[in-house]
Amino acid sequence: MRRVRLRWDRSGLEGIEEFRQLMDKVESYEILAHLKLGADGIEHLAEIKPHSGVLDDVMQISTFDLIEVHEKDEEKGTFLASVNLTHTLPMMVLDLEKIHLHPPYGLDPEGLELNFTGRSDSMKRLIELLKLMMPWDSISIQPVKADGPRLWKDLLTERQIEVLRFAIDSGYYSEERKVSVKDLAESMGMARSTMGGHLKLIENIIMGKVADDLG
Repeated sequence: MRRVRLRWDRSGLEGIEEFRQLMDKVESYEILAHLKLGADGIEHLAEIKPHSGVLDDVMQISTFDLIEVHEKDEEKGTFLASVNLTHTLPMMVLDLEKIHLHPPYGLDPEGLELNFTGRSDSMKRLIELLKLMMPWDSISIQPVKADGPRLWKDLLTERQIEVLRFAIDSGYYSEERKVSVKDLAESMGMARSTMGGHLKLIENIIMGKVADDLG
């Protein structure tokens, strides 16, 4: 298993038409969770900060389809929304087997950073694909330890570990489930869709590791 961290400076993204369009529309676009991955796109939960303060301006980009607006933070000028992304490149990346792309990630004032974990052979294919289609400004490759508590800290983000611990402690994974996703979300002060996205991604990562170990 390997962890790969890739970083693109904002100036370098200017040469990629789709990112240039997005940067023209937003100050930041952070994907918080993957909700559904399929042939028709990547449905995700995102926090979006448009330059204009109007979310519809962002959705004028042809590869972004707004599904639902969950919250608007007037003070921060951000929207929490479910969006379907149909751009070819991220769909190609997420279609690679034995690879996990870890939210949160996205475009910020400095650029773009993506964190992946996966098997060494899959990571090699990922790096070859991105080197050809979207060369990065910096890359870091680290081994993921094979066992022990450190393993999960390599596979899961701090926020994911926090959510998982809370769900376990609250009885969400008990034989007779004691709480709902809505209960967990309210207790942690987040939208139900955000909590559901976190749990789905965490479960996918854990079961992916189990499948790798089983061969």
